This record gives sequence, structure tokens and C-alpha cells, in this order.
Amino acid sequence: MKLQRRRRRKFLWLFAAAAVSALLFGEQVAVLYVLSTLALCGILIVVAFSNLEAKDAEMQAAAVREEADNMSTNSRGLSGGERRAA
Repeated sequence: MKLQRRRRRKFLWLFAAAAVSALLFGEQVAVLYVLSTLALCGILIVVAFSNLEAKDAEMQAAAVREEADNMSTNSRGLSGGERRAA
């Protein structure tokens, strides 16, 4: 299944490269400008609708939990031993 996806993706890239090469060879630069503009707009739309703020908040919460776990583990080790004079 994964191999078929890889093969399909490889053929898609090969087709895209062949199409761009054919357009360059045929001196159809205007078509390339339009296609690249549409591709860029598509990428910008994907980024605009992605929920990056929630993902960042989720990652920060996980980091805080991990740090709290580390602090509680370290404090348990300190409370069990002898205390030194400062």
C-alpha cells in the first residue's frame, strides 16, 4: 500500500517536471506564471486554514507538563537525602 503511494507520488512529480519542461521548451512562460501563482495561492490557503496557534499552545502545555514532572522528580530526590548547611 505504502509502495503504491510512493510510486504514485513519484509519477506525479515526474509528470509535473515533464509538464514544466514542455512549457519551457514551448516558450509558454505566461502559462508557467499562472500555474505558479495558483500553486502559491493554494499553499497560502492551506497555511491560512491550518490551526497553528492551537498546535503551539498544545506543544507549550506538553513542555510545561514535562518540566513539572522533572521538577517533582528532582524535588523528591532532594527531600529524601541529608541536608547540607549553606
